[in-house]
Amino acid sequence: MNILSLHPELSPFIGKQYRNAPCKVLFVGESHYLPSAYDNRIGAEWYLQSTASYGFTSEALAYLNTAQIICNDVIVSDFKNKSHSIYRNIGNVYGEVFGKGDYRSALEFVAFSNYFLRPAEVCGGSIAVNDLDAKVSYLHLTELHKQLQPQWIIFVSKKAYETFCNVCKDTSLFNKSEVLPHPSCAWWNTPSASYGNLSGKEKLKRLLNSHHL
Repeated sequence: MNILSLHPELSPFIGKQYRNAPCKVLFVGESHYLPSAYDNRIGAEWYLQSTASYGFTSEALAYLNTAQIICNDVIVSDFKNKSHSIYRNIGNVYGEVFGKGDYRSALEFVAFSNYFLRPAEVCGGSIAVNDLDAKVSYLHLTELHKQLQPQWIIFVSKKAYETFCNVCKDTSLFNKSEVLPHPSCAWWNTPSASYGNLSGKEKLKRLLNSHHL
């Protein structure tokens, strides 16, 4: 099943300098969602039908295109959309550790993909994961791993990470995978026992420094 042939807008963001990155990191979020007009209208048929078959509006299509969001709405935009703070926070830490400037320049050295390929049922909500979602998402991640050869796969969604762990049988893949709190939540700046008594920001710094050349 080639999910990107059906839904090319789900292609990952790959920074222009990713191949030259001091530490190649694939950051993994949870899932996309659509405008509320499409709530509860996407089911298992998503894995069989193309995006075009849904007749989405241009606004809805934009919700699905993370690569375009990062390029157009984060890197080159002067407007700091609150919902995009996840990318700014990741980029700022990466830039600080490796001396790559602020998020605008630092994001060009990383890759980002959402783990689940089916949009969440409700706008702004968390996806209700089923067995098919878990299978397709894991297979897609293994393909991204082959393509990008990251040193770290860093999940910023606990649900995505736990779903991955439940199906992953590849020790080498598992050993290079870590999880952080979502970069827009309070735990990004506040230590938590769940993350080794570190804040999300501090844990990311430690992971990146462990591969600092």
